[in-house]
Amino acid sequence: MSKRLISLHVHTWRNRRNSWLVEGNLQVSWIRRRDLHVLTVGRFTYTSDQRFQAIHMDNSDLWMLQIQYPQKRDAGMYECQVSTLPKISRFIALNVIVSKASIAGGPTLYLNSGSTLNLTCEVMESPVPPDYVFWYHDARVINYDIQHGVSVQTEKSPRTQSRLLIANAQPHDSGNYSCVPSNAEPASIVVHVLNGENPAAMQHGKHPSAAMCARSAPFTLFAVALCLQVCSRRR
Repeated sequence: MSKRLISLHVHTWRNRRNSWLVEGNLQVSWIRRRDLHVLTVGRFTYTSDQRFQAIHMDNSDLWMLQIQYPQKRDAGMYECQVSTLPKISRFIALNVIVSKASIAGGPTLYLNSGSTLNLTCEVMESPVPPDYVFWYHDARVINYDIQHGVSVQTEKSPRTQSRLLIANAQPHDSGNYSCVPSNAEPASIVVHVLNGENPAAMQHGKHPSAAMCARSAPFTLFAVALCLQVCSRRR
């Protein structure tokens, strides 16, 4: 049996297509190696997980395994097997990368009333910049809240940064702030604008945690499709 190992790194939101070229009237099977589960044989699917699907176009030598909405648990080894004599197999090491945002200075920030609130969010582990980055104050989008002194500057690059500025911050600007990129998990920080209070004393008081507030911020999950395929010709 001919074998070959290929490493594949994909993101949870990104489409990926490689191809397995199989000449002739042959049967192609896809197997998940961690539990030896036969996912597909030909065009038939043998798993209750509807995210998996074999794709083959008529009169084509191209076979694909598609995984919709790839998740971290999908990482691992996959085998593509062709019914030749001897059999041909290709092994694929799949690593699923989750893009995420991070806000500098978290999880809690204190500043004096009248100061400028300056928050910087960085999008990490993302091969392409996000389409947008939304900022939330509690559950409200504030990107365009110019009349309240809000300014958002986003620089798209391999490490996209988005900066939120609020001039002359007041106690009513306190609360949870969330950075929500289009292609990454959000990040949150709890901000306290002090009006003569002692920050050390406030830390012993009760305030909503960043984790709890982050869950209240809307986050759009984009549908994605991941295709696992391999290139090979029958010998």
